[in-house]
Amino acid sequence: MEFSEWEPWYEKILGEFGYSRKKDRRSARILGEIRGTDSLSSLRSLENEIVEVAGPFFSRSRADITIAAGAAVEQVDAAGVTPDLIVTDIDGDKELQLDLNLKGTPVVMHAHGDNISMIKSWAQKFGGPVISTCQCEPLEPDVYNFGGFTDGDRACFIADHFMSKKILLNGWDFDKPFKGRDSEKRRKLIWAKRLLEAADISWVSI
Repeated sequence: MEFSEWEPWYEKILGEFGYSRKKDRRSARILGEIRGTDSLSSLRSLENEIVEVAGPFFSRSRADITIAAGAAVEQVDAAGVTPDLIVTDIDGDKELQLDLNLKGTPVVMHAHGDNISMIKSWAQKFGGPVISTCQCEPLEPDVYNFGGFTDGDRACFIADHFMSKKILLNGWDFDKPFKGRDSEKRRKLIWAKRLLEAADISWVSI
């Protein structure tokens, strides 16, 4: 998805959640300065492949390419699966994400206004392949925006942008956050599903 297509949705998200576009831009700039993007080759390799985007209820792999979305990297690792790609805004088990990255797993690292401190603390430690993304205007060639809001739906937007043959949502539940009863997380899940449907991204839940 191009930013011109994404921007109207982004503006609605800013309005509903009260996020700051100025902070998003600052976060993107900092991520670009600290880490930037090594190569898009790991994303281009998604073309014509059956890709599964692992969610928090992941138990076993069903595809040749596994994308671990955010904190789901813990469930993927616990299932004995090494993800082919990690999409994260540097939450969840950061040590595990770092370890996998240093062993060669590419990481799509996302900048937004609320994770500036995490970017400053962690981004430079990731010495493996990294692609930097943001939810505001992209800062190419260092920070991209392929669309998407949460780690999970953003992974789907990436797979769709790079023309994956099929997208499987493995271990997702749009009606239930993995932990707790966080009302904001529930609202984010509602938005994740809304965005996938609005973007007409074809996916199958398994």
